[in-house]
Amino acid sequence: MKSRKRTSLMAVLTVTISMVFLAACSGGENSTTVNGEEQVVWKLNHIRPTDTRTDKAAKKFAADVEEATEGRLKIDVYPNAELGDYQLVQESVSMGEIEMQLASMGTNVDPTLQIAIAPYLVSNWEEAKDVYNSEDGLINKYLSDQLEKQNIKLLAVYPQYFGSVFLAKEPSDPKNPDSKKNVKIRVPGMKSFEEFGKGLGFTVTPLPASEIFTSLQTGVIEGTVGGGTELYYNEYRELGKYVMPIRTHFEAHYLTVNQDIWNKLSKADQDSLLKIAQEFENSAFKQAEEEDKKYDELIEGEGIEVYDFTEEEIKAYADKVRKEVWPKIEDQYGDIFEEVKAELGIN
Repeated sequence: MKSRKRTSLMAVLTVTISMVFLAACSGGENSTTVNGEEQVVWKLNHIRPTDTRTDKAAKKFAADVEEATEGRLKIDVYPNAELGDYQLVQESVSMGEIEMQLASMGTNVDPTLQIAIAPYLVSNWEEAKDVYNSEDGLINKYLSDQLEKQNIKLLAVYPQYFGSVFLAKEPSDPKNPDSKKNVKIRVPGMKSFEEFGKGLGFTVTPLPASEIFTSLQTGVIEGTVGGGTELYYNEYRELGKYVMPIRTHFEAHYLTVNQDIWNKLSKADQDSLLKIAQEFENSAFKQAEEEDKKYDELIEGEGIEVYDFTEEEIKAYADKVRKEVWPKIEDQYGDIFEEVKAELGIN
């Protein structure tokens, strides 16, 4: 009899613990009561480390939202991809398991979203603001429309940097876009970057980002493209000797929210969030442009030579890619590419 009672008690405890565990791990918005009013709590995943510019901006956004909604909405910020890989988290945002994300654009579901990082889609800050801004930017509108099909609302763009080329070996005639560089570089596993690298005279090797460090260290590759000088400074600076800051592509993160959860907000709270998101974006553009040269200077302090390119020299690279590489990659993006060319006045 005692044994049977003990078994029953253990079963009850096991079920109770399991229910608590499942409740703690379940996704989706949570709510609590603060000062007699319901407070909804959202999770915001971003992919930069704690105390970076992105992290500080995300936390300020969260604080501004909580203040503007008088505590009705609280956003908990999770830095450094604590909630998971951004591609997977984007799918979780789509399903409402995680409410928000600030990260690179995930392209697993819709490969045409790679348009956001197409080589030389834009080549300076003026073009970037014109094409990516949330008010009337062509790329922003396209991304918004496509994300809507995934049940995701795009709130703001958060610019990071323009891409550059990081090298462990001196390139031949680096100022000349037509030269054979005689350097083997890693490129992301995308047709756009493979054709881009070959078009600029490099020998290319597609590799995932996780293999860059070891491949540079062992000489499997002699350089890499796909990131910016900020990334190279933080991750690979002891392995390089040269940087070509030729603005290979525009890198931004995107502030998104699950559409169904967004729809639950009152019109007043939606308007408040949109206003804060616009301020968040405007501030990010200003900060990113101001930091344009910051990491060039930091990486030079590590003994790495940063080639000094004029606007005309960068334009020569952009013109070559747009003329010779774009025809080889435009089928990756669909009709939006023709609209972009028309917007930039490119035939």
